[in-house]
Amino acid sequence: MGKNKLKKFIGTIMAALGISFGLNGCSDYSKKSVDSPSTNIAEVNNIENAPFEITFMNVGKADSIFLSIDDKNIMIDTGLNSTKDNVVSQLKEKNIDSIDYLILTHMDKDHIGGADAILNEFKVDNVIQADYSKDSKQYDQYIKAIEKNNINPILIHDNINVKTDNAEINIYPALKKSYSQSNDYSIIVSINYGKYNFLFAGDAEEERLAEFINSNNEKYTLVKMPHHGKINSLSEKFIKSINPSYSIITCSDEELPDEDTIKLLNKYNVKNFLTKDGEIVVKTDGNNISISQ
Repeated sequence: MGKNKLKKFIGTIMAALGISFGLNGCSDYSKKSVDSPSTNIAEVNNIENAPFEITFMNVGKADSIFLSIDDKNIMIDTGLNSTKDNVVSQLKEKNIDSIDYLILTHMDKDHIGGADAILNEFKVDNVIQADYSKDSKQYDQYIKAIEKNNINPILIHDNINVKTDNAEINIYPALKKSYSQSNDYSIIVSINYGKYNFLFAGDAEEERLAEFINSNNEKYTLVKMPHHGKINSLSEKFIKSINPSYSIITCSDEELPDEDTIKLLNKYNVKNFLTKDGEIVVKTDGNNISISQ
């Protein structure tokens, strides 16, 4: 099944699923105003039975992030083809048998490499993806898997808002129809849970970051840094815009983040974690937060 056969989701179906599109046709990243996370952090060693948990998997220089939020299971990207068996095993160890939302930020191989395995091994209710295709083995495997499992992906053009008992999840598409860099198609995800905000920036580079910075007035407790910690001309402006207390960089021993990115995070007193050093687990109950590795 090619790109032109991927059906777009209809508004009435979205309403039935309890999720909604933004109506303004562009991404608005502003939500309610909150205190700067640097002054609003209650970090503890661990939170037992946390209703909100994020697992940043150690899958090399690739993204594979699993979130358990109240009664919802969400996955942001699926890592490499070479690590997909490991990703599936980790989810099964967590006794996961279904995923409510699989968000594929963009179509690069280090983000969709395990998508076919996720779709074939678990019941996936909704797939959200950027509206473009890619000529690659990993993309072809993904298309075959959605066809096999009779899934119609949501080709995101407008903001999608998902609410759980205690969380607000906002899924923001790229604003243009085409980009010279595939990374700039990246979907950006923000989550508010209690007094904490979390940001997942995909592989956004300068053009996509400019879109976000120009629309954002929110501060974030934790950010999954864009593009594996690659520095660019907007990196500092981005960090100043979101003012995080914590950052996560997905990387490997062989492919490390840029040293200038680490220096930048240190400059702004951001506590940084690298997935190359092992799986990272973030838990919160809305009032306290724990980060372990």
